[in-house]
Amino acid sequence: MKAAQRKAATLGQQRPSGHMARPAGAAGGDAADARREAKPIVPAFRPDGSAMDLANVCDADIVWTEIANGLSKITRFNGRYPGAAYSVGQHCVMGADALMNETGDQVLAGYFLLHDAHEAFTGDITRPMVQLIEHYHQLAMPAARRSAASSTIRNAIECAKNAIDRVVFRVAGLAPIEHMPIYARQVAEMDNRMLIAEAYHFFDKVAPACLPSAELRVPRLTGSLKPWGPVKAEIAYLDRLERYLGIVARVS
Repeated sequence: MKAAQRKAATLGQQRPSGHMARPAGAAGGDAADARREAKPIVPAFRPDGSAMDLANVCDADIVWTEIANGLSKITRFNGRYPGAAYSVGQHCVMGADALMNETGDQVLAGYFLLHDAHEAFTGDITRPMVQLIEHYHQLAMPAARRSAASSTIRNAIECAKNAIDRVVFRVAGLAPIEHMPIYARQVAEMDNRMLIAEAYHFFDKVAPACLPSAELRVPRLTGSLKPWGPVKAEIAYLDRLERYLGIVARVS
């Protein structure tokens, strides 16, 4: 598994130009070339200013240093709490470490580390934002169809995230998480456990209405939730990629 992950990591650092040959097994092959040369369905910036297609993310778009850098600058809760910024990158690292502390399972920790990697492409579409879109979508629908409108929006957002996640997991040498139901449940549960711990820490225990109602254990964290800053979060993310998934990526 380590060899496959290292190979995947190498692929993730290379962005082909033109018709550069791809190794066997790289997703898409000539089809990926065609997608990259076609007009993007959903154009978005790459860090170098070139355009990518968010509707057709391919293996070469998964550059670990770019993902680590992006997540280190995206804030949890849209930065609505007082004080310094606490990043999605730090959230992923601390949740991954907590799962490692609790289970000793490097692969599970790796799945959690990557579970928000799509946000490096999409930004953090927060739960309140999803609910707000659902609310106005329902208002725009005829009354007889409003009961189905909410699930339509939520499903579309989840499909968009999952499409990117599948490419991320493939490049990392991991199976799609939907094929790993126990891991999927554990990652989702830790996400909620981290959400509760973070909300109580940053909002001083005054935001229960915004939190999941289930009684969940406090994560077994390594260290406090004090914000690290983007540089530390980026380096820690790359460190955990190597530690948990055998993916070696360095900031140039």
